[in-house]
Amino acid sequence: MAAGAIVWLLAGALVGEESPKPKRSPGTERAVYPKPPKEMDALARSDGLALLEESIRWYERTITDYTCTFTKQERIDETLTKTETTFMKFREKPFSVYLKWSEPSKGQEVIFVRGRYDEKAVVHPSGLLGLIFRKVSLDPEGKTAMRHSRRPITFAGLGNMLRLVVGQCKAAQAKGDLVLEYRGVREEAGRPAYVLNRILPDGKGYPCHQLFIFIDCEYLLPVRTEAYLWDGRLLSDYRYTDLNLNPGLTDEDFNPENRAYGYRAF
Repeated sequence: MAAGAIVWLLAGALVGEESPKPKRSPGTERAVYPKPPKEMDALARSDGLALLEESIRWYERTITDYTCTFTKQERIDETLTKTETTFMKFREKPFSVYLKWSEPSKGQEVIFVRGRYDEKAVVHPSGLLGLIFRKVSLDPEGKTAMRHSRRPITFAGLGNMLRLVVGQCKAAQAKGDLVLEYRGVREEAGRPAYVLNRILPDGKGYPCHQLFIFIDCEYLLPVRTEAYLWDGRLLSDYRYTDLNLNPGLTDEDFNPENRAYGYRAF
């Protein structure tokens, strides 16, 4: 295994005794996967792709919206970016995303709602620029918006991440290239998660060599993916923590005129 790809082995401890569970919101309670953990652990051991497909089904059946802390680090044009941390609000229908940065561009905000705002990402820049330009409309898939990101905001969210990974796995499986290993249950952000390691060969156009996929044991949702290139360098690391599922977000949560946001001068 490449040196970079073993970082996860050192970063977390195997899950031991359970700590007291915090009180959950009713929406989050509805998202708890009903089947026994032993049954899903057996599925993860025997058929990791089936586990991922069940995760998609459960997500599409139960999740309408959520809030979380979204953390990412990516390699863009051979350069590994600084880790970005944002507060995210996400709604499935209509597809809606609100992000507010805590680092490195503290205070920056962006809103995208499919079918609204002329299909533009509405940005409130950070710092002095944000005092001068309260609202900047950008093509969400244009060069400016994509300068610091591997994927556009139109591709944000847990569901899109799952669908991408499963689609890549099926394509590789059809060619006889897929290796999907079960690495057990590990703690991720203080919660137990099933860990799968997808391994793909070089020279066939695949995006990465190894992809570690963390599926929350209780919600059966992907809470982290960590990708490594064939030379062991990190390609991307995406984490979803502090999940509040099905909180009942409204249009106001994705409105630049919301007085809780920084788009307005007064």
